[in-house]
Amino acid sequence: MSARRKSANRSALQDHGIAGVWGFAEATFFFVVPDVWTSWVGLRRPKRALGTTVSALGGAIAGGALTYWWGRKVASNTSRKALVKVPAVTDAMISEVEQEIAESGAASLLRGPTRGVPYKLYARAAGLQRTSLGTFLAWSVPGRMIRFLLVTVAVSGIAALGRRWFPGMSERRISTVFWICWGAFYAVFIPLKARRGSTSA
Repeated sequence: MSARRKSANRSALQDHGIAGVWGFAEATFFFVVPDVWTSWVGLRRPKRALGTTVSALGGAIAGGALTYWWGRKVASNTSRKALVKVPAVTDAMISEVEQEIAESGAASLLRGPTRGVPYKLYARAAGLQRTSLGTFLAWSVPGRMIRFLLVTVAVSGIAALGRRWFPGMSERRISTVFWICWGAFYAVFIPLKARRGSTSA
């Protein structure tokens, strides 16, 4: 195997490894979505980026199972107090997710991405309410994968169009725009969620 091939394999393994770890972390207590990493890969390697969404999904499901178990084993008030310390998570949001799980079961996972509600809250509520783990994990696949794919494909496509429309734009500038956009998103998203939570409380 050539040195170039070995390097490419190591790079791919690293990209998938980071996606998996990131997916796991965000399903527990980390607050930045793994879409940031999969879309970053998509800037230059769209095909590989699609594969990293699968790795992110695997990590998310593992993390979701752990959070489910944690929600089932510890006292409700204990897990609630721990989660409200996570940026963009509020007490009102936790209560809303508990109600959704009680009324609609694990299928309510599909609502989370459309409203910016973290997956970890559904995992904790599902464990707390003794929802079937198998059912919860089954709904986790579309509940996680749809957004992973949409964001990754969208960013990959925008980057490709940007190179076509602005052929003189350097890769460094494209990367800078990417990080500015994600930074701006979180700069708006976290305070907005906190403000809405305090209003609902």
